[in-house]
Amino acid sequence: MTYRLAELEVPTDDPFRNDALDRRQVVEFLSGLIARTGGPFVLALDSPWGSGKTTLVRMLKADLERQNFQCIHFNAWRVDHAVDPLVALVSSVDRVQLAAGASQAKFDQHVKTIRKVTSLVAKRGAVAIAKALTAGALDLDKEIEDAAAELTGGAVEDIVAAFRKEAELLEKFRAELQSAVALLPESGKEPTLVWFIDELDRCRPTFAVELLERMKHLFDVQDVVFVLSLDKRQLEASTAAVYGSDIDATEYLRRFIDLEYGIPLATTVRFTESLLTRFDLDRVFAERKGEVAQDKRHFVEFFTAIADLFALSLRARERCITRLRVVMDQTPSNHYLEPILVALLLVLRSNAVDVFWGLVRGETSPEEVMTRLRGLPRAKGLLNNRVEVILEAYLIASDPDDKRVEARNARLNAVAADEHPDREERARARKLLEVHRCVGGRWGQGLSLKFVAGKIDLASAIRE
Repeated sequence: MTYRLAELEVPTDDPFRNDALDRRQVVEFLSGLIARTGGPFVLALDSPWGSGKTTLVRMLKADLERQNFQCIHFNAWRVDHAVDPLVALVSSVDRVQLAAGASQAKFDQHVKTIRKVTSLVAKRGAVAIAKALTAGALDLDKEIEDAAAELTGGAVEDIVAAFRKEAELLEKFRAELQSAVALLPESGKEPTLVWFIDELDRCRPTFAVELLERMKHLFDVQDVVFVLSLDKRQLEASTAAVYGSDIDATEYLRRFIDLEYGIPLATTVRFTESLLTRFDLDRVFAERKGEVAQDKRHFVEFFTAIADLFALSLRARERCITRLRVVMDQTPSNHYLEPILVALLLVLRSNAVDVFWGLVRGETSPEEVMTRLRGLPRAKGLLNNRVEVILEAYLIASDPDDKRVEARNARLNAVAADEHPDREERARARKLLEVHRCVGGRWGQGLSLKFVAGKIDLASAIRE
């Protein structure tokens, strides 16, 4: 049984083999853009958390590596426990492996120097650097040194001289990094080093902001391109958390980013199909008997439409399919699953809990649910006539309120009559009645919302 997905495989020799979101065109566009920029350059890939940025970045990295670019992948969130992000950034350079020989030896020597400089720069403030450079030879009275330590974090003889020494160190850092990158063509690589920084928006605010500042001040050298994967709104919130709400976070971040690219929306039908495959639900659907063999096709269509209607993130859709897997494991293969109803309930339980429980308890009528759906911002383009009619018919077939059912049937039959003047309303009423009879006839006394919803609610209690 599969309840947690492994990280999607992105083969280095075929980055798009498992591309369920049709990202190839986007990735190839970005590859060409990076190849032309040279550097220094910072590209930000912006989209909300849970929208598939990390997978896109992994495909982009693999595509560039196929073109002989040297890439570094740095997951900022995994190392945001570090005191200084510079240390974590420099440690990722150690993973660069050039062709064996003189190039690698020279590269390693430059990195060794960079590491030494980093050890000094990462100490707390210019005073600590000055003390380290003099090997602790500053001869201050104990009382003065203790007082200075309280105020500045270390001993100080001449703060101006300490600042000058720090500036010299930073220049040394940049020069060594530049020399290391210049060795790439000598080892048969493209001249540009591409540095991916992923999940920056998930870091604690101080770490995220300090990382950007370190990147700008120390790594802004020729032929180095940074690709930041982020949700810009979250990063702006982190900036405001560090510098206060009065700061213009958008303008502040423009100091660090040369170009922003908003990742387009994914092709969600393929993503739904991919999730079913990865959760091993293709097999589970295939084992179902008789008429219910169409369950998978219906589920994919309606779950995708409803999830799009609610603008669910890819991560939220994955959680819904996790719950579906739990529900299907508890549903015998010869039982009607009613995939359209399950699709609706999964999304409602995830994103509109009040509607979910109102519907299950009979407190909310099918008409009220449909009004809620039609009122969503994306309803106009996504809630087409066919999907709308079928959803409403399923809700009508599952309505537990007998009085409401009786009144509705009388109203629909009156509208469906030949003498009703509005042709469009007449056709819609007839379609509703037709689908309702089909569904209700298959279930005899109608759909049991509580039965299906109960399983979904139990599955929703699982925390991933």
